[in-house]
Amino acid sequence: MALPDLLKISLEFSPKLGVRELPQLSSRRESNVRGLYVVGDLADAPIIKIALKQGYDLGIELAEELSASPRAADDFDVVIAGAGPAGIGAALALDERGCRYILLERERPFETIQNFPKGKLIFSEPRAVENPANLWFEDSAKEDLVARWEEALNERKLVIRQPEAVLNIERDGDGFVITTRVGESGIMDGCPSAPPPGADTPGASNRYRARRVILATGRRGSVRRLGIPGERLDKVDFRLRDPADYHGKRLLVVGGGDSAVEAATSCADAGAEVTVSYRSDVFSRAKPKNRERIEQYIADGRIRAELRSSPTEILEHEVLLSRGDEEIQVPNDRVLVLIGTLLPRAFLEKLGIRMAGEMDRIRAVWITAFALFTYCFYVLKQKQNFFPFGEGHPLAAVPSWLEADLVFRTVDASFWGTCVYATLVVFFGLRAYRKYPSPTQKRRYISLITFQCVFLFGIPELLAPLLIDRPWKIYAATVPWPLSIWSLVDSPAWAGGDTVSAVLWLLVGATTTFVLIPLYVRRNGERFCSYLCGCGGLAETLGDQWRHLAPRGLTSYRAEWLGRIILFMAVPVTALILSDAWGLLTSRALLDSKEFAQHWYGLMVDFWLASVVGVALYPYLGNRIWCRFVCPLRAYMEILSRWFSRIAIQANEKCIGCGECTRYCQMGIDVQRFAQRQETFDNTNSACIQCGICIEVCPMSVLELTQDHSPGDRGGAGRVCPAVGS
Repeated sequence: MALPDLLKISLEFSPKLGVRELPQLSSRRESNVRGLYVVGDLADAPIIKIALKQGYDLGIELAEELSASPRAADDFDVVIAGAGPAGIGAALALDERGCRYILLERERPFETIQNFPKGKLIFSEPRAVENPANLWFEDSAKEDLVARWEEALNERKLVIRQPEAVLNIERDGDGFVITTRVGESGIMDGCPSAPPPGADTPGASNRYRARRVILATGRRGSVRRLGIPGERLDKVDFRLRDPADYHGKRLLVVGGGDSAVEAATSCADAGAEVTVSYRSDVFSRAKPKNRERIEQYIADGRIRAELRSSPTEILEHEVLLSRGDEEIQVPNDRVLVLIGTLLPRAFLEKLGIRMAGEMDRIRAVWITAFALFTYCFYVLKQKQNFFPFGEGHPLAAVPSWLEADLVFRTVDASFWGTCVYATLVVFFGLRAYRKYPSPTQKRRYISLITFQCVFLFGIPELLAPLLIDRPWKIYAATVPWPLSIWSLVDSPAWAGGDTVSAVLWLLVGATTTFVLIPLYVRRNGERFCSYLCGCGGLAETLGDQWRHLAPRGLTSYRAEWLGRIILFMAVPVTALILSDAWGLLTSRALLDSKEFAQHWYGLMVDFWLASVVGVALYPYLGNRIWCRFVCPLRAYMEILSRWFSRIAIQANEKCIGCGECTRYCQMGIDVQRFAQRQETFDNTNSACIQCGICIEVCPMSVLELTQDHSPGDRGGAGRVCPAVGS
């Protein structure tokens, strides 16, 4: 890898949260601003039914909490900002329990749903989640769902003010002061409470006092703009309300995702003369059905496509596009820009709400302390003569304090370090066992805990010392080469002159590496990393809370080659040590080379990369830095998996692009991209270790693991970079 690429890698390693940035929230959905709660899409609930229930549950909780203390006569118990599913859910719960609340909406209830294309089918999934407050919700067209819900709001007379935008939320004693601005309309029909003076006047400013605030505004704080001259003209729209509005018009649609593709085809059906400008040469971000549909419209001449182009200026009667050095003039009446939305970061920062993963003084201290603890732990566990435990250092006596005679064997810091390691895997493994309810994940965590306690601690550290002279050789069967070079290294000299013993252990290590691992990979891919591996055991248990911090992007994807470099290094180092161990070569120069390779490979790979760096960076770069980028065993299994593994993850057509699968992927894979394209991903096109968490967290049951897959048969063309955001 070239030096510039390595420099890019070092710059790109930052705590990214995949496709969904989230506020820093407690388990009760409370932000770092005490008393200010966040629910819905902005709080990791992008599915309509889940957002509805999340808001409802929070409303119940706050109603019970606030009932224990009185409020001032003019105050509200709760002010809710945003009348989407989560905000409506909270209002329903508060209304049922007699709380004094008000729901503020800057546009109209369910605005995001109302902006869906005409006739769009909305699924009422997940089926297992009940509809709160008996609010009707079944699979239906967007218009039917909105009509039913608007009728329900009027019947229940929820206290909703619209359009009224929240400008600021400020702390005032134990409560808050909420400042708003009234829009074009007044109070929603059916609102039972009288408005404050001047509330019906567009542009009027109102102030409310409340004991608690629920922020349910969603993630679509503002549309993403092109940033070119003419974008503020009246002819430019950023939402598609009704395709019929563009009948007979020359329409330019900018974008290539599902929203843009659906808008282009529906407007063409409505009689518009449609041109699409997209920066790529294929509609790779759109779902297969949408992609096939627009490609057919283009082939039939119903839509004109200007691919690999970008708008540079919008004029009254035309739009200028650029494609490299070429300038294209497109006659035009209307422009529809559908290139995504932006998180309302400025608004959240104004309220003092911190984002998850955001670096602050407390987090910096925590990351530093965790790294220092990790370093000290591994210095003791691997018996390195490093500061502060080395000879002449402040804590030089600590290693001797950890030595003890347990009758059946004497132990030292290495033994106690293994005890602590196993304890962490058990404790955090049981926590993860409860966190992920599916039978598959429960079996996986039982496997990790059992393998760690039995094969990586119990047998080699407790049982083997009673039976054999060199109990540590048990690891030759449980820690395969090249994860441990010593699994393939032994000699009569090290075996006390016993050639048979040396050959036996060498065969054990070779059988594990070159027979059992390939057989396992054939059926299970790289699942060893997430079901059995000792490094993976700590990553999947202790490190699970940081899995969302996995680096993403093209540079991170390219950096996965580092593991193969370590694998290629392991081959000559192993051969060098092995050749000298059996006395095949005895030149002093070679012996020095062997010792040099043995020392520096063990120091740099086993100690620094695998142990200290791999674990110390959990809270900053996620739990799989070692496994994904450096581990030679995973690189070895990835090569095997490319050849003959039959395990893969497939997707159906139900992906809604919520991004949960990508956010939870500890290997930094853009799972959402695969799901939206309905493209199978395996180890020919990703670094997947088949942990199955993406399947677990998908609210629409889009993903499924299969073990009867032919390598390379992915349902798509060519290798796809799994780490590039869609």
